[in-house]
Amino acid sequence: MAAIHTRTLRIGDWRVDPALDEIARDGKALKLEPRTMRVLLCLAEHAGEVVSVEQLLDAVWKDVVVTEDSVYQAVAILRRALGDDAREPRYIANVLRRGYRLVTPVLPCVDSESVSAADSSVAAAIGIASSNTNALTTHVTDKSIAVLPFADMSEKKDQAYFADGMAEEVVNLLMKVPGIRVIGRTACSQFKGNSENLQTIGRVLGATYAVEGSVRRSGNRLRVTAQLIGTQDGSHLWSGRYDKEFDEVLEIQDQIAAGLVRALQVAVGVDLPSRPIPKDAVGYDLYQRGRHALDRFDKVGFESAAAYFEQALALDPTALRPAESLALVHIYIAEWGHAPPREGFERARNSCQGVLKLDPSSGMAYAQLAFIHAVYDWDWAAAVDKVQRALALDPRDPGILVTAGIIQLGLGRLDEAASFFNAASALDPLGAVSHGALGTVFFRNDRLAEAEAKFRKTLEISPTYQWARWSLGTVLLMAGRLDAALAQMQQVTPDCGGDAGLALVYHSLKRKAESDAALARITKAYAGRFAYTIAQVHAYRGEIDQAFAWLDQAFRQKDIALYRVKGDPLMRNLEPDARYPKFLRKLNLPE
Repeated sequence: MAAIHTRTLRIGDWRVDPALDEIARDGKALKLEPRTMRVLLCLAEHAGEVVSVEQLLDAVWKDVVVTEDSVYQAVAILRRALGDDAREPRYIANVLRRGYRLVTPVLPCVDSESVSAADSSVAAAIGIASSNTNALTTHVTDKSIAVLPFADMSEKKDQAYFADGMAEEVVNLLMKVPGIRVIGRTACSQFKGNSENLQTIGRVLGATYAVEGSVRRSGNRLRVTAQLIGTQDGSHLWSGRYDKEFDEVLEIQDQIAAGLVRALQVAVGVDLPSRPIPKDAVGYDLYQRGRHALDRFDKVGFESAAAYFEQALALDPTALRPAESLALVHIYIAEWGHAPPREGFERARNSCQGVLKLDPSSGMAYAQLAFIHAVYDWDWAAAVDKVQRALALDPRDPGILVTAGIIQLGLGRLDEAASFFNAASALDPLGAVSHGALGTVFFRNDRLAEAEAKFRKTLEISPTYQWARWSLGTVLLMAGRLDAALAQMQQVTPDCGGDAGLALVYHSLKRKAESDAALARITKAYAGRFAYTIAQVHAYRGEIDQAFAWLDQAFRQKDIALYRVKGDPLMRNLEPDARYPKFLRKLNLPE
């Protein structure tokens, strides 16, 4: 917890300065007693998670003999200071017989002074960001809701893609309504076809309410049912049934979302966002098929999804959702190496710019442009500017929060990156990407046990996530658990860097011939794709000249992994060399 104690945070409306034991809002500052501040910081480090009274006692009153009343009093003082209400909490929620949970994401106060003056353009961009910190703030209440995957009740059971799409659209609508905490789609999808009871689902997702629904489609007729249920007691709070023509599908989604909002009795007077009705049902069906294919998250799925979205746009070039999804697919194709970087990222950039022509307020398009600026252009000032626009437009989107974290990670700002990843994880508790990203932050901070736990959690959520397995192997390697590291690397496929992982572990095991053979295999097969990974192996093995040669090769190839070079534990042997800061400057990174 030492790192979070030393930096200024944004928690809800409040600017929290641990160094001064001070919280401030609207120009007014309040002093907190040091132990009260430490209680707040302990909750902040575990934002979205339950922190027990025993944990708080151990963290704040270590070696001091006190009773649990000290915790209760400190939390009561905090609530009064924050203007919080235990019955309708915006900040600190009671979790019966378990402890307390900070229910608003914790985000960094981004100050230009904390960035190296070596890159004034980055400092200027982040300075702009700090003047608009409120755009990063997400208000979370106990009105937290999980929209579970809708069941396909069609006779042929061939509408699963459409049922999934219906649930996703309801999620997207609810996320735009102030006062509701909506659990991310990725987390909810883990319970598709799952027999777990709602109480368990609510506990795992941190959701007070769950939406269950079903879809039955016959020709052009559509029947949709939905119900809102309290996860703690199983109480039915609202239900709706809709029998309409398929062309009226968006109207159904709006009606479901409006019914849920009224049932939760929040956001009084707030209108649901309006959306253009698709010109025909065929285009909408193609869009939903594309989203379903995208969920495969592999080369075949990406290519199939792109084809569906292109067909939908051919029918209606003004359709925003297919355009946004096509831009996202192009990002994935480039990111995962299924197209040469220059071809893939330029195509993705053009797609994002096309989305902004359709809708200048698309947070997704700005976030993806920010990603391109960071990992492909190495234009960090532009990346920060674009992600700030995205956050201002859509501050509760887990994907945008992850993108913001990736940019901070690239700049070497680990505490800020962790704050964004934690915020994303609070909104999407079973999001594999945010858990894996937090594992990377822990790894770079040499908190190896916590890094291992995060990567194992990532693999529990997504067992086929090869990058997470490779990363777990490197953590075990650094921890000196070589047999365990080898077991992980042996499970990584060659096209995801498996041979590089083996080369690393065999080197530490002093099995030089096997390390050389694994390095030779990856060099022969993937020199055009994994130049950065090959550089990592040489750097770890102490082959400094070869490592820099492969870094230069990665630079010429625009290797997407280069954005991770600053602070990479596998590259530490290069840091004392004068060529290292020079290389960082080539990537426009502060030294």
